[in-house]
Parts: sequence; structure tokens; C-alpha cells
Amino acid sequence: MEQQDYYQNLIKGLCKAHNMSPRKPRFIEVEDGIAINIKNHLKEGVDLECFKILNLIYQTVGPLGIKFNQQLLLYPGGNRLDRVTVTFSKKEYIALNKRLENGKI
Repeated sequence: MEQQDYYQNLIKGLCKAHNMSPRKPRFIEVEDGIAINIKNHLKEGVDLECFKILNLIYQTVGPLGIKFNQQLLLYPGGNRLDRVTVTFSKKEYIALNKRLENGKI
């Protein structure tokens, strides 16, 4: 993510606006794309902020037709949710940032 990351700024800004920690969604550059990890902090059930952040991602990406994948990661040997990861290919993430940069949303 060499240039300005408009999408990361958008999500973190929306988290602040909704009184959620902007540090909760963690953006990580992986070899073939971008991953957003959202950690579940509850020992039983799912942290409501996880769902709220996922909803922000869906609301901002879905209407634009940007493709992404979602994966639920559980703790080994249990039914406890560790985190949710949303991944974008580099091509899709660059297209998303271009649309935000140009205001074509």
C-alpha cells in the first residue's frame, strides 16, 4: 500500500464516527492482496463491534461491485470465533481506492 490508502482511512473514520475503536480493523498487505482482520474479544459469542465493522465494509464495498472474500477463523479445538478476515485481491483493492480518490462512489 504505497500510496494513500483511502479505503483504510474511510473505514477507520467510520469506526470513530460510530464510537468504535479505529484500531479494531487491522489492514495487512499480503502477497496477493489486502486483508482486513477483525478480532473477536468475547470468550463466548461474537463481539458486536465485529458485526458492526463487517457491516460498514459491506455497505461501502457492496454497492461498488468490488469483489472480496470473507473467512471466519475459529480457535483450534473449539467453537469460539477468533477473528473474521475480509480479503481483497490487489487489483480489486486498487480499483476501490481509485474510485474513492476520484469520488466515483
